[in-house]
Amino acid sequence: ILNMNSLQISSGSHLASAPRHSLKNSCNARWTRDKGGRQGPPRALKTKVEAPPQTQNTRSREHEDVNQLIREGHYEKPSVQAQASKRDSAQQSLASTLTPATPSSLYDVAVVGAGPAGMYLAAELSNRGLRTVIIGHDSPLVNNYGVWIDEARSLGLEHTLDNAWDDAVCYFKEGHKVNLGRGYGRVSRRKLREHLLRLCTDAGVEFLKGEVANMELTSDGKQTCLDVKNGPQMHARLVTLAAGAAAGKFLRYEEDAPGVAAQTAYGIEAEVENYDQVYPAGEMLFMDFRRHHTGVWDGAASRIKSGAHPAGDNNLWGTRGEVPSFLYAMPLGGNRVFLEETCLVAKPALPFKVLKRRLERRLKAMGVRVKEVHEEEWSYIPVGGPLPEGNQPITAFGAAANLVHPATGFSVSRSFREAPGLADQIAASLRKPDQSVQQTAAQVWEALWPQEKRTQTSFHVFGMELLASLDLADTNLFFETFFKLPKSMWQGYMASKLSSLQLISFAFLTFVLASPRIKMLLVASLLSDPAGAYVFNAYKKLYIKSQEEKELSEP
Repeated sequence: ILNMNSLQISSGSHLASAPRHSLKNSCNARWTRDKGGRQGPPRALKTKVEAPPQTQNTRSREHEDVNQLIREGHYEKPSVQAQASKRDSAQQSLASTLTPATPSSLYDVAVVGAGPAGMYLAAELSNRGLRTVIIGHDSPLVNNYGVWIDEARSLGLEHTLDNAWDDAVCYFKEGHKVNLGRGYGRVSRRKLREHLLRLCTDAGVEFLKGEVANMELTSDGKQTCLDVKNGPQMHARLVTLAAGAAAGKFLRYEEDAPGVAAQTAYGIEAEVENYDQVYPAGEMLFMDFRRHHTGVWDGAASRIKSGAHPAGDNNLWGTRGEVPSFLYAMPLGGNRVFLEETCLVAKPALPFKVLKRRLERRLKAMGVRVKEVHEEEWSYIPVGGPLPEGNQPITAFGAAANLVHPATGFSVSRSFREAPGLADQIAASLRKPDQSVQQTAAQVWEALWPQEKRTQTSFHVFGMELLASLDLADTNLFFETFFKLPKSMWQGYMASKLSSLQLISFAFLTFVLASPRIKMLLVASLLSDPAGAYVFNAYKKLYIKSQEEKELSEP
């Protein structure tokens, strides 16, 4: 979904295409890093090359290489790069607004990446008296963002909305409309950019346009040197990556998590005819999972009755092996509508060409005629996969830190919500005398990803893996159950606000309300899918940690 809570990955625009590594050992003595993240001197060349044994470490490195390939766009990378390279001359540049960086200076924090998460965090850091520089490309915001109005209000972003709807609706089968009872809005990219620029300007954030190629610790371990491609070397006491999921090539990840999946979507903003004959123009369409993209005559979709479709009940014949997708739509006034065919999660990603074909067929089936396309959009959001390890000297934020909800793709709202607390921790850590980069980074990682939040995310990953395994019929059954839950539960789940204990209550009530088919799938996934072991181990680690803390607190 293209919404304020979701963030399309960077195509590596703030990071030069370098081999995967994290930090090298010193600015003068460079060491290599192998694919597993272990540091060591360059290996001597051998005259005979033999395949290494398939050890656990070898398999882990191969698994992480595949994860990074998916984070960077996989076979859809050209479309991801095309989306990221769009231009908007109406958006003011960072270089024309922010104070230019001074390469000879030592910065407290270097934020690598100039997207919404990076800019917001940089402003929060500067407001705490930390000298902060953003290093990245000076690119405009090019995605269509949506946000729940209550979340926009809590973040002080209501003024950035250019459209708002009192309700969002879903369809999970013919004749079954679900009103979510929650307002939704579209964010103006230009207003959001202006807002973020104003925050950074008022806070005194500095800016350097460029790509970071390498990062190295100084020999005393107190600073990080950043080599900027075709630019100066910069120095900072802490580096925070905020350049999207592609920044993962600089990070190390845990080894026991399921692999990365992807949410893909193809959308158009267009002038159309007859949209208001199919959907109310005053409502935002959040999800329409009805299978109108195939097996339906042009203009016949609105006349289909539940249980009376010629291709079986709700047109579900032959869909066992089909990856589900849904229509997401925002009526923008007059005959202008943003329409998007979205695959919530898949392994591998559902290709854009499939989504485009489904959108075109769906619109014809509904009798909606496209008169003029103003903009095309390709959204690729890596979801799930392993979380970053906490014992590395580079920190990260936003999608780069995997702050993307695995089961929904929501990210930016969460990043904005967590930025103030993380900035407090960074400021507190940097005030400590004689602290190394490694020590500071460890404290920041613990603030961003404590075991409690890792446990919550393991639960979300389990939900993502379940959704990725469902066909269309089971997906409809699942969401019918999901939106029967109390609003506080499904809203809290989508916003990553439920604690690990609350998520257990969420799971119990979901199981109680679910159909026998969904109950069976939940139990089977928990017992046989690797995601079941992943969530069990996360809760086990949380329990052990809580017991250790309890023992330490006892006199």
